[in-house]
Amino acid sequence: MNLPSRENVISLVDKYASSTKQHLLQVWDIMEYFASKLWEDKHYWWIVWVLHDIDWDFVEKDWDRHLKDDLEIIVSEIDLHPEMIADIRAHWHFLDWIEEKPDTLIRKYLVATDELSWFIWAYFRMIPSNDVMDIKASSIVKKLKDKGFAAWVDRNEAKACESLLDIPVLDFIEDIKLALSSKWHKK
Repeated sequence: MNLPSRENVISLVDKYASSTKQHLLQVWDIMEYFASKLWEDKHYWWIVWVLHDIDWDFVEKDWDRHLKDDLEIIVSEIDLHPEMIADIRAHWHFLDWIEEKPDTLIRKYLVATDELSWFIWAYFRMIPSNDVMDIKASSIVKKLKDKGFAAWVDRNEAKACESLLDIPVLDFIEDIKLALSSKWHKK
């Protein structure tokens, strides 16, 4: 399989992701950690993870258009392989029209990481520390019960690590913190 270069992928992110760019870059950092930990193809995982919401701003955050034709048009600019498009689509497996399911390791990790990373970022922004390692995993789990905080985050998807990977959410949060510890800082 011929994979697009990092430069081409980053160019696509710069072109299409404005408000979601921070999230895409966070997921990128997490991907590198998990791909290394699991001995997976880091470049393949990086591409899928950094492009998983590439169309979100373009479709104006419209759930009915996300991951459909606009996604295919955007990623055609870098000739993204159909299997990678399927991996990307699987992260919204809960929608009726998504045929792809989180049935491979990359898909499971993407689903398990996506919503939880949004939530951890929102929590991190409100604490006084500038070090992501100061976040207590138990505090994240407790805050997940507050439906008013980061209300856009699907709480079931935020805990998908337990059902998809058989990893307790507390342990998964610790892994995400490690993944982000050298790169994630408040500005």
